[in-house]
Amino acid sequence: MFKKFVQITAIFNFPIAIGIMLPELLSPKPSSFIVTLVLASFFISIGAALLWAVSDLPRRAPIIVWNGLVRLFGFFVVSYAALLGIAPMAFIPISLMDLLAATIYIIGSSKITGIPVMSLILGKSAS
Repeated sequence: MFKKFVQITAIFNFPIAIGIMLPELLSPKPSSFIVTLVLASFFISIGAALLWAVSDLPRRAPIIVWNGLVRLFGFFVVSYAALLGIAPMAFIPISLMDLLAATIYIIGSSKITGIPVMSLILGKSAS
């Protein structure tokens, strides 16, 4: 179940990346072109990395944990922005989904592999 969850959430990165890229490619803006395409490329690479990681969880679980930490950081950034009144409303439910995914990624990786979370954060895995 954990493996399927990671695979499904990883695959969602690809249409998100395309959705970010297309408007910018169709109507490039000097102020956002590079940042937008780099961000979309990041979504593609993390999706690919998660799919690769899930194919050998005991050895690659740290990748999943670190993606969970990135999602957790995103949740805190959106929460802070919401407190300041500058978070777009669409970002709030997305950040809540990221919080859920982050929790599942971090706790699930540790439970599936039997490796403590801190060890996974430090890049340790099964041999």
